Amino acid sequence: MNHRIAPSIPAISFVIWWIVPTILFPTRLLNADGDLLRHIGHGEWMLRHHSLIHADPFSFTRSGQPFVGFEYGSQLIYALVHRAAGLAGVAIVAGLLIAVAYALLARFLLSRGTDPLLSYLTIVAAAVLGAFHWAARPHLFTLVAVVVLMFLLESTVDGRRSTGSKNPPVTPRHSTLDPRPLWALPLFAIWANLHGGFVFGLVLIGIYFTGHLLEYVLNNDRLAERQEMNYFARLFGFGFLGTLLNPHFLALHRHVLGLFGQPFLLDNTNEFMSPDFHHLFGKILLGALLGMIALLACLPRRPHAAHLLTLLAMTYFVLTAQRNIQLFGVTAVPIMAMLLDTHWRGLPDWRGIRTVFQRDAPLGRTTPYVLAMVALFGFLAVGSGQIAGKQVIPNAVSAEVFPVAVVRRARAEQLQGRIYHSFIWGGYLIYAWPEQKVFIDGGTDFYGTDLLKNYMAIGGLAPGWRDSLTQWNISLALVQPGSSLAHELLREPGWRLHDCDATAALLQKAGGASERSVADSLLGACESRGAER
Repeated sequence: MNHRIAPSIPAISFVIWWIVPTILFPTRLLNADGDLLRHIGHGEWMLRHHSLIHADPFSFTRSGQPFVGFEYGSQLIYALVHRAAGLAGVAIVAGLLIAVAYALLARFLLSRGTDPLLSYLTIVAAAVLGAFHWAARPHLFTLVAVVVLMFLLESTVDGRRSTGSKNPPVTPRHSTLDPRPLWALPLFAIWANLHGGFVFGLVLIGIYFTGHLLEYVLNNDRLAERQEMNYFARLFGFGFLGTLLNPHFLALHRHVLGLFGQPFLLDNTNEFMSPDFHHLFGKILLGALLGMIALLACLPRRPHAAHLLTLLAMTYFVLTAQRNIQLFGVTAVPIMAMLLDTHWRGLPDWRGIRTVFQRDAPLGRTTPYVLAMVALFGFLAVGSGQIAGKQVIPNAVSAEVFPVAVVRRARAEQLQGRIYHSFIWGGYLIYAWPEQKVFIDGGTDFYGTDLLKNYMAIGGLAPGWRDSLTQWNISLALVQPGSSLAHELLREPGWRLHDCDATAALLQKAGGASERSVADSLLGACESRGAER
């Protein structure tokens, strides 16, 4: 290949990891849950009212209660993109964030002297792990921010850490005048206005500081370690100051950290649950963890404490919450690559592949490929995901996941009443039926433990579920046709089937006889109705 036009490893990463999630798996980006639609709905509200959300305008269960919009920046971005290019545009931007994250990670590894082939394989491994959490949501901004932070965390990387050797003498490179910690100020200022994951960034800095403190206690090159501790203390300080530059000030921190003080919410929110190692992504993670343990055992000397503590912390994070698998991929995996770099270079070079990567990597170009991809996806965005009349990227959510047809008809009828609905459909209702106040949505940090318990009690037909419907004056129920609640409601006096299809059943309390015959075969009846319509 002509080296003047050959793509660099960051360019290859950028192209692949923009195409794969956006073109091959767009339904995963748009239909993972209802949160994307909730975020767009929040952003639309702010754009219409030219104001941040300070009191809840979306629900009847917590209407008017104080609201901390800790993701308002990303919600505005998604809403603006949605206005310009629809859901296809949102998928494109989500894919762009994923691509930028892994391209930057490739640049990070190469800048730290990691072998090019090992760097490329590391990006692939990190991206495969990250695919678990491919969803067009604010957390993708945290994915990018964490990779950017890695440049600052590892700016002190020296031979003693990147090679896994045990603390050879080094010349300290940090001083009190080092300007690099200042970069944490704008990074965290932007981050704190986009997503609550900035807390994770501060934790990472704290882990690195603790690692250097441990090395200092072990009497390993105390002068260097003291200067490293000073560096990370300043990095943390500037980062924390950056997080204060938000419209909520310290209320933002109290709100984000407050979620971790509500164990019921964490234990009953899917992404905060531990991974299921019987499913595909759980097995991939398990393989990564076992591989990490085996490779650490092969190192001739222990890693620097900062790296070791990071690996331990990330292992804890992924074992306690599966949403952290993606962050494990951009922290622990590249750290392992840096630790193994020297030993990797000593392995046999099968068919000279490593040599080819080493030869071509410095010559590859990035900018032309980035511009070409931006032009391609920009063209797709202008056409709302269409090329020559073909929908390459979906511009709507799946009617098999969300109650698209039933909600459209109910809104056209201007149906009114307080509604109980399936949890993941709360965000869809905010998006597609904004006149209808919701019972609950994916923002459980706002709704709290009591309301989530109430929601689960009704859906699970727990003792007192009828009283809860009466208490909230519920007259509509939008649930899956096969749900126990749908069948039981049709046996209750006054409840009838208003509309349904194979995805959703809309029940209404309107007086009169109930449709007991339908209750016995509700799913079949709804499939028939959907086909007729």
